Amino acid sequence: MPRRLPGWILAPALAVLLAGCGRRADDPALLGLAGVLAPGDRVVLLRVLGGGEGVDPAERIAAAVRPAGHREELRIYEKRGKEYTLVHTTQQGDLFRNLTLEDVTADGRPELLATWEGGQLEILQVITREEGGTYRTIFQNAGQEIEKRFGPGGSVEFWITGRTYEEGPGQPAIYASTVYRWDGKAFTEVRR
Repeated sequence: MPRRLPGWILAPALAVLLAGCGRRADDPALLGLAGVLAPGDRVVLLRVLGGGEGVDPAERIAAAVRPAGHREELRIYEKRGKEYTLVHTTQQGDLFRNLTLEDVTADGRPELLATWEGGQLEILQVITREEGGTYRTIFQNAGQEIEKRFGPGGSVEFWITGRTYEEGPGQPAIYASTVYRWDGKAFTEVRR
């Protein structure tokens, strides 16, 4: 089991990182994260998440972390008592790219949209926090290009462009876009 460094050692490094993110260096939620990172963990992105059912908004943190000798992963921490606990980890590609919060299912609660890079592909993962507090991936797909657009009535659509492999020998690659829209239960392919 890796030895954890005390928060007072990691706090100065986090303070520099947080200054660039517009966060106060003495933010208790972010200082708490310093106590749960293992030696060799490199923070790539840090985000304090909005509230959830029974959770104070300042007590949930998403961090993209590159553990020593491993590929980057997205971790979600929640404060339980006085300490932060790792409640969800996911790793979908070679490199983590971005994390946004947006209500793409129109249920009034924001989902986490994580983007990754894997080989020549862009990977999209949509993660939701269920009422019981567990996290679940509700959509994952990859392509050469992923766009978020708005469909009829303002619904969110993901346009994923990828190679079809329908070209013949010596012909240039053929690409096509597939559109996915939330149908109330899942993101399903939309006929165009």
